[in-house]
Amino acid sequence: MAINPLDVSIGARLSEMRKKKGLSLSAVGRGVGTTYQQVRKYESGENRISASSLYRVAQLLDVDVAEFFRDLPVRANAGTPRPGDDAKARDDAFAHIADPEIRQHLEALLRVLGGRR
Repeated sequence: MAINPLDVSIGARLSEMRKKKGLSLSAVGRGVGTTYQQVRKYESGENRISASSLYRVAQLLDVDVAEFFRDLPVRANAGTPRPGDDAKARDDAFAHIADPEIRQHLEALLRVLGGRR
């Protein structure tokens, strides 16, 4: 099986962050419950890192999981929302609601829900 460029990119980011923290392959392996050989394979892209392992690595390195994906290109046709897509979809959905009272209630509900964090 060919090495996936995304796995190589995530592995390179892992290597960069690991070195920045001054950790060895062994230390990362022990910290996430695997071997240094496995971490080396993650870093080279030879082995794909699972979501759960990536999460544990991010915790160990004290970084957000999103850091492993930073600066990766986003393919518009891959179903990944682009900035503004949510607003356009909402506006399109509201345009199809004929009853203005229902639209007002939905808008009020969205404002209330948007204020909750």
